[in-house]
Amino acid sequence: MIVVAQKKTVFFLLAFIFMGGVSASAITLGLHPNMNNWKKEAIVITDVKTDKKVVALTFDDGPDPVNTPLLLDVLKKHDAKATFFLLGIKVEKNPDLVKRMSDEKHELGNHSYSHADFNRHDDDFVRAEIQRGNAAIKKITGKKPHLFRPPGGYLSYKMVDMIREEKQIIAYWTYQQDSKDWRNIKASRIADHIISNLKPGQIIILHDGTSNGSETVKAVDLLIPRLYEEGYRLVTVSELISMEKRE
Repeated sequence: MIVVAQKKTVFFLLAFIFMGGVSASAITLGLHPNMNNWKKEAIVITDVKTDKKVVALTFDDGPDPVNTPLLLDVLKKHDAKATFFLLGIKVEKNPDLVKRMSDEKHELGNHSYSHADFNRHDDDFVRAEIQRGNAAIKKITGKKPHLFRPPGGYLSYKMVDMIREEKQIIAYWTYQQDSKDWRNIKASRIADHIISNLKPGQIIILHDGTSNGSETVKAVDLLIPRLYEEGYRLVTVSELISMEKRE
């Protein structure tokens, strides 16, 4: 669920809507009053304008010692590249998986250190979560990640300033492409959702680090051939950004 800081009434409204089954992501990605300005500045991204049939697969909340190796096998089988938004605490526990991701040319982004609810913490805590997540990845790969995806989709003016200082980009996702795969959803339904909402330039969000991760792995194995059949190419988020069609 997206949480907008400094907007307490919005937070409770979104929580109510989310409990009712309406997509909070669809509402909140465009809800923050400064979202359009941040997108123009290219500090926040949800998709790109492009005529090319390209999309980016992204995976959150890993690395997971069970699901992530299987997912990497599927991606390798289909010669596909993806972007993984990693939790620093899991990076520290699974360094070999992070090294494998890097060696196999996937892109690595920061998803915070512990996936804490930023809305419940002060700015110093949020900054530490960002920096510790960056440091955990850099320790293994030698490179600070270029991308940050806030846990729960949190967004605030102060956090954007922090990311600007870190010289990173906030990479959200295309709201139509949130399949909610972290719920108890079967692989075929996850894949069908993505295909039915498919458009060039989208960022697709999936999760390899949740309890339903095994279904996500199966879904990706079903999904990639269908994307290829539709004439799509899979790229990393940074590659997608480079394809933006400027007006």
